[in-house]
Amino acid sequence: MGNTNLDIIVADTRELPAPGTETVVPGISIRLGGSAGNLAVRCAGLELTTRLVSRVGDDSSLLILEAELDRPRLESHLLRTAGTVSGMTVAVEAPGQDRAFLSSLGPMAAMSPSDVAEQMLESSFLALAGYFLLPGLQGHALLELFQRAKAAGAQTVLDTGWPPQGWTDETRTEVLLTMDEVDIFLPNDDELHGLAGHTNTERAARELAVSTDTLVVVKMGARGAGVATPLGEWFECPAAPVPVIDSTGAGDGFNAAFLVSLERGAAMAHALAAAVEYATKMVSTIPEERADVPLRRIPAAAVQL
Repeated sequence: MGNTNLDIIVADTRELPAPGTETVVPGISIRLGGSAGNLAVRCAGLELTTRLVSRVGDDSSLLILEAELDRPRLESHLLRTAGTVSGMTVAVEAPGQDRAFLSSLGPMAAMSPSDVAEQMLESSFLALAGYFLLPGLQGHALLELFQRAKAAGAQTVLDTGWPPQGWTDETRTEVLLTMDEVDIFLPNDDELHGLAGHTNTERAARELAVSTDTLVVVKMGARGAGVATPLGEWFECPAAPVPVIDSTGAGDGFNAAFLVSLERGAAMAHALAAAVEYATKMVSTIPEERADVPLRRIPAAAVQL
């Protein structure tokens, strides 16, 4: 559940042109975007039956969204709001630099816990992605949704993204409040540092996991990923060096691979390694061929009984 929209990807742009001028870039592409949409597509592509819930407008972009989401094992519930324009994101990429995003919310701003029907909660996981782009699902609203999900037997999963207002004291307090009902938290290291107020990744993950009884899985980019357990354990998996072709969506791919591996019974350390390997292959694969990126098969000895 969460943000699903079209992404406009501007490639190899180190800086925006000055007002009144024009710059030619190597390429601009339009593709499915939004953390929730990308996560759903990757989960379904890895053969996990998946439902996606998101709010959209009734503009022409919906035709592209519906075509992109027409995939095996993916059941899309795009809740239309008449007379509105769907949300959209412009992503600016440059080699050696982190990406920057400009996003409009559209009807996503009106999403609420009531958008999820009770029968949808009968799932292995309920994952909410794009938290900071969903004002109607923040704070106590998210607690309500996740309490319903847990009562139905689902594990709750949260990927917040980066807060547009930055990591203020109010933002930290709000996110920590939601952790009471989060089973698996999936930040990247910058987001974790912002939440913790310091830049020691392992310490921040351990502290958060122990204090909230949450599994904290941290994406660390080229350094791989790590996971802290509520018992204070820390497991880390490095990433193999690869040429980066396109990093957009790699974090969502990591999330999908980790959850699918858990669903298949993988022990946590093996799920982490499989997710790092999958995301690493994604960033070195052109988007048109990412559907063919395989997920590591789980050896029998690595399955939790």
